[in-house]
Amino acid sequence: MLLELLLLLSFIVLLSKSATIVVDNVYILSRFFNIGTMAIGFILLSVSTSLPELSVSVVSSTVGEGAIAAGNVFGSNIANILLVLGAGAILYGFKIRKEDLRDVGFVLLLTTVLSAYIIFNSSIQGQVLGGIEGVVLLLLFVLYVVYTLLKKRVADGSNNSVTKHKALRAFLLFCLGILLVFISSGFVVEYAVSLASAAGVARSFIGATIIAIGTSLPELSVDLQAIRKRHYGMALGDAIGSNMTNLTLVLGTAAAIHPIDVKISVFIAALLFAIVANMLLLYVGAIRGEMKKMSGIVFILFYAIYIASIFWLQASELDSFVP
Repeated sequence: MLLELLLLLSFIVLLSKSATIVVDNVYILSRFFNIGTMAIGFILLSVSTSLPELSVSVVSSTVGEGAIAAGNVFGSNIANILLVLGAGAILYGFKIRKEDLRDVGFVLLLTTVLSAYIIFNSSIQGQVLGGIEGVVLLLLFVLYVVYTLLKKRVADGSNNSVTKHKALRAFLLFCLGILLVFISSGFVVEYAVSLASAAGVARSFIGATIIAIGTSLPELSVDLQAIRKRHYGMALGDAIGSNMTNLTLVLGTAAAIHPIDVKISVFIAALLFAIVANMLLLYVGAIRGEMKKMSGIVFILFYAIYIASIFWLQASELDSFVP
């Protein structure tokens, strides 16, 4: 047990260092391409850190378990806002540019409502989230990427100090950093589950906390490092961009591969908390323009309430799904 604890701490350190590599080199790439940190956080970081959700959803949909893909999307989105940004606010605090939040947050809220409507409508009508809806979500992802690139380009010549050689090196280090983030995240989850089981913690609670947070570890580690280095736009772009990616690219891909047949009762809590999380972030950004420690505490409390709700509503289901 002592060895597992030491390994857990070692991989947590590796996770933090890997995230630092990612943030530093993404910043260099943003300067080379004349793209703001918010935009590159949305496009490059968000897609990269959403790869765990994408892989889980694709595999689930391929074997006909599309409901797992839908649950994965909304659960990860809640963690990205309430847990990731909440932790960043408590540890460091950060500012939110209102124009960035209006551009991305409003579209994110609309996409959340759209996805919720599709799932609710499908459940009520007895239909499924099929290929047509999946293609629509994929088109929304493509359109928003194009919109973000066109709107967020920076024409200030700030890339003059970044050569092609330096940019190529930054890209390779970024890929290495992302790979290390994924590897270390996987081991952190594995050893955390092992230690929790050895300590006699209920498996259902492990599933609702450690496993659920596991797929959001890339966002958590990368965004905390970005906030620490005062790249606030990059962190916000990754957190919100990951949610946008999950709702469009991930959910759309899963639906396009295999129709998703979900039961409305399973996702009521997740859908409501996803929308509440978006509204909280929009309120804090639009009214206050910054996330302070108290805001972070409120976000974490809401996430704890969400976890408690899932634990209370679906304890028996989690016991059957967690190996």
